[in-house]
Amino acid sequence: MKRLVAIGILLASAIAVCGQESPVAAKRARTAPEFLERATIYQIWMRSFTPEGTLQAVTARLPYIADLGATMVYLTPIQLASDDRRQEYWSHRAKQSKAGGAKNPYRISDYDTIDPEYGTEADFRTLVATAHKLNLKVMMDVVFLHTGPDCVLMKNPEFYMHTPDGKVTLGRWNFPLLNFQSVKLREYLIGNLVHWARDVGVDGFRCDVAGGIPLDFWEQVRAALDKVSRDLVMLAEGDVPEHQLQAFDISYNIPYYAALAAVIRDGEPATRIKAQWDTARAAFPIGARFLHFSDNHDRDRADVVFGQKGVSATAVLNFTLDGVPFLYNGQEIGDTTPNDIMSHAPIRWDVGTFSAIAPKIRLYKRLFELRRRERALTSGELIWTGNSDQNSVVSYVRKKGGEAILIAVNLSNRKCSVTVDLPGSHNARLRDLINTKPSEYTASEGKVTLSLGAFDFVVAKYIPPDGTK
Repeated sequence: MKRLVAIGILLASAIAVCGQESPVAAKRARTAPEFLERATIYQIWMRSFTPEGTLQAVTARLPYIADLGATMVYLTPIQLASDDRRQEYWSHRAKQSKAGGAKNPYRISDYDTIDPEYGTEADFRTLVATAHKLNLKVMMDVVFLHTGPDCVLMKNPEFYMHTPDGKVTLGRWNFPLLNFQSVKLREYLIGNLVHWARDVGVDGFRCDVAGGIPLDFWEQVRAALDKVSRDLVMLAEGDVPEHQLQAFDISYNIPYYAALAAVIRDGEPATRIKAQWDTARAAFPIGARFLHFSDNHDRDRADVVFGQKGVSATAVLNFTLDGVPFLYNGQEIGDTTPNDIMSHAPIRWDVGTFSAIAPKIRLYKRLFELRRRERALTSGELIWTGNSDQNSVVSYVRKKGGEAILIAVNLSNRKCSVTVDLPGSHNARLRDLINTKPSEYTASEGKVTLSLGAFDFVVAKYIPPDGTK
């Protein structure tokens, strides 16, 4: 769902920025909760994460996510979904789904009720409490742009937009559009979020198609949620720079995903990655935070788009660039079950025991560990560095205080020997934090030469002169 909106947002962003710094970029982003600096998000798709597809089953698997190393779980919509299948509302995608007519979780029928498909509010409370004991935070997916046609809010006509002939306005995907001119609607939706945060203990909200809803509504939401807790996280599905001034803490980095696909899948120069980074910083406020992903429920699976080797290269970028890394629902084992929001196809967790999958899991666990351990990767400055093959290799240094880490990623499907510039270093030794062969590299004259295989990478920490770690 929402691929067209993602493309539209991307195009709008590109047109608005046009390579020049926006007035918003001169302002500071909202101060985010301190824990967000080291946060890593794991998205759970309820219908496929477990065979049962229930909150109780997810709760039982939370220790797995904690052991993997994530700090926050994000649950796709669990509120009561519409079961209305009238022709005028039933989307083309729903009709073509392999699920044979399952409910669409993004068409909400009752915001105050957990869908019995997943369990009860008591089950959800247990999930949140269990997550907190495991030092995991919980984020809900909220869908406010539209509702299902049988939503309980339909009893309040003022809550919906209407056409000149008095019919409820249908937006993209034939969903009835909510009317944010209604003060009472705003009060109701804000009260719903306050309930989940205050009474259930939810730690944040992922806001679906956030750019399609008036900014001043989200600012109202934030003001209300701040009274509950200043540590709640708001994630915007969109890339609207103004979002992070007062309302949101993180924005989906949709153009970043597009750049990854253009380079790895389509063979464009690796310089696209830095160009996208520069464009985002020229548009967003100072200190803005971006979600870095290579897989989610709206995309084809990462291993399919980027290939088995390419997806590891994207993982290294996602976890070492300045932003919030994101992992989707079995991505760590290379799950390739086609995404379908109507389906109930469970992840084949048993493939995780195969020897071919074990290195992939080890890589993700190591990346999660580095995010916990290395402050340079979470709060350090990002310094882009030159290299001798910039069409293939992305290189940069993350630096904080006296610590620095070099990242070099080959985004091409061929081997290369590349010389990378090391800013501020004349001669230095570096210790690889992921690979074991070679385990160390030596820089001379402020440069280091690396031999990289197809989609290979180096994440190496500068060794102090005294040799300590």
